[in-house]
Amino acid sequence: MLYKKDLEEGSITIGKAVIAKIVTETVAQFRGKVRISNYKNKAMSFAAKLGVTDEMNNMEISMGAKGLDIKLYIVVKFGTSIGMVTNKLIGDIHDKVYQYTSIEPNSVAVVITGTMSKNIARRNIEVRRDSER
Repeated sequence: MLYKKDLEEGSITIGKAVIAKIVTETVAQFRGKVRISNYKNKAMSFAAKLGVTDEMNNMEISMGAKGLDIKLYIVVKFGTSIGMVTNKLIGDIHDKVYQYTSIEPNSVAVVITGTMSKNIARRNIEVRRDSER
């Protein structure tokens, strides 16, 4: 459980899997130019090749004192604009999480762990946007 709020009518509970699904669908809009990775720069696990998604384990999703923090690790296909990808991902993740859950993320960070061509070239670029409250 990530978030729980009690109301007169009942309680609302939102799990990490909900946030991870929103993030995964947001990454899917890039149609293969961006893939979820992990901090060790592995773009696709054996389970993912079989069609079983374990991408929630490759995200850091936490509810802290200041609010929801999301950190996503990705690899980008060679020739794709890193600036465009990171700005679009951060904006879309922030907007969709707020739209679907009514929880405004405190921070959204995207870490580019590599670029894909024939092999994956290692990178370590982090782009973060904190909420202005």
